[in-house]
Formats: sequence, C-alpha cells, structure tokens
Amino acid sequence: MNIFHKLKVTAVAGLVVGLISVSGSALAQQVTPQKTPQQQTQAISDQDIKLFVDASTRLMELQQESEKAMLVILEEEKLSVDKFNALAQAHQQQKLAEAEGTAAEKAAFNKAIGRMMEMQPDIEKNMQTAIQKDGMTMERYEQIMLAYQQDPAVQAKIQKLMGL
Repeated sequence: MNIFHKLKVTAVAGLVVGLISVSGSALAQQVTPQKTPQQQTQAISDQDIKLFVDASTRLMELQQESEKAMLVILEEEKLSVDKFNALAQAHQQQKLAEAEGTAAEKAAFNKAIGRMMEMQPDIEKNMQTAIQKDGMTMERYEQIMLAYQQDPAVQAKIQKLMGL
C-alpha cells in the first residue's frame, strides 16, 4: 500500500469519525480539570504508561480493521475515496446539496455514511473493551492521552515504550 493510499484511507477514517463520532467528544469533555504537565507526569506511573501503550496498540489494530470495512463500503457503493472525501467535507460544512457530484454519487455517499454510522456503536464498544482489557479506565486513558499531547516527558516515555 503506497503512502498516498494510506493518507487517503486516513482521511476517510478521520472524516467519518468527525461526522459520526459524538461520544468521543463527550468523553473528552468529562475529563477532570487539567493539571500542569509536571503534575500529570508525576501522577503517571510506568505501569499506567504500559497499560496505555498496550491499549493504544489494540486501538490502532481496531482502527485498521474499521478503515478496511469503510473502504469495502465505498467499493460496494461504487464511490471513490476522493469523491467520498469531497462529499464528506461538504457534508461537514452543511453544503452537500451544493457539492460537486452527480445525484447518484450523493445517493451513494448518503448510503455509505448510513452504513458507516451503523458500524459506530460496535466500533465504540470495541474501543472501550480494548482500553479496559487490562484494567485501565476510559477516564485514565484520556488523562494519559491529554498528558501525552501536552507533556514532552510523557510523550518521550510512551514513544520509547512503543519503539518510536
């Protein structure tokens, strides 16, 4: 799989997640008030980081499976990734009616989105299961993710454990 195809697949997944994912943002809003990066680093044990990396690895595998399923849907609906991305972007901007595309393409897009939305509850359930498999809570996973995004020391520890 070449790099451009991977980028397209990632774009599809990103747009679909943006279009149909509500629970992720709701979960992120429930996170407790932010501590300073240093406080977060001190509160995150090496065991927590290992659990986070293990959960993240499982999540990456789930993401790949979901992307493959979404690509199958696009193939079945005879919709190219590029056309889907363009229509998805127009949909996000509430300008689908004005978007460039035939009526058949827009109908295929709507059908594909519907099918992808039907997948969403299972995807979310599988994500929660992947995170909680070794005893990590969703809240703790989100706290560590936030620390990873904000604290270079946490980032370095996680990347080292992931072999990056």
